[in-house]
Amino acid sequence: MLHGALFESSSQADTVVIAITGIHGNFYSNPFYYNIGETLSANGIDFIYAQTRNAFGQMNIINTQTGEKEQIGSWNEDFAKTDDDIGAYLDFAQSRGYRQIILAGHSFIGREQGGLLSFSPSR
Repeated sequence: MLHGALFESSSQADTVVIAITGIHGNFYSNPFYYNIGETLSANGIDFIYAQTRNAFGQMNIINTQTGEKEQIGSWNEDFAKTDDDIGAYLDFAQSRGYRQIILAGHSFIGREQGGLLSFSPSR
């Protein structure tokens, strides 16, 4: 199950912006999305702030050189599954009848969105 936050306008919106967090980003640690969601929904555009299944893909290890604890992460991002996650958010938006779906992202995820769309002409 994917987690996301939906900001709905007071009237039926034709447009939704789906913003995906960056690699290992999640909306629990990025509260700035409230400003974006409230601004868009106040102007008749729905907003979904979404994260992929890799949002918490970090792990604690012991550094073999120093013996110190470290947290590592981005090396294990599974981009094939990220495509599926973005596809699920697109499917959700289509099921709600939006006529215009705008994808947004930051960090490396913007590149991933472009890859998905270039290989999925039906989207």
